[in-house]
Amino acid sequence: MNKPFKLIVILISLLFTSAQISCDDTNNCEDAICTLVLIRISVSITDQDQKPVILDSYEVINLENGENITVSLSPAEQELQLGQYLLVEDDVLGVNQEQQIQFRGFINDQQVISSDYTVSTDCCHVSLVSGDLELTL
Repeated sequence: MNKPFKLIVILISLLFTSAQISCDDTNNCEDAICTLVLIRISVSITDQDQKPVILDSYEVINLENGENITVSLSPAEQELQLGQYLLVEDDVLGVNQEQQIQFRGFINDQQVISSDYTVSTDCCHVSLVSGDLELTL
């Protein structure tokens, strides 16, 4: 065999192997190769003057079952939020799912903002399907 032919055979083999180990919703994720990158989706809340809104608390609710799926943050992470609030991250939901979730923000124990989202997961990461990540109070 000549070298160009061997190279083509190797490239085609790699292509078929990559296609077989994809992260689509039809496989069971056993053979999925995922990155070590942690995907986080955050909501940004500003007031009418475009200044960050500092909430006293917030929660993220799975609308299908009512479960509170708010990701716990360390005190240091909470201080750095500045109007940015974690909606969801990898490993919060199951794999190969699409979920309806709701963000709820509170000031003085009163709900001041709410927004619905659709998020999906594959074998590796979470992604936003629909919903506005830039909210104005």
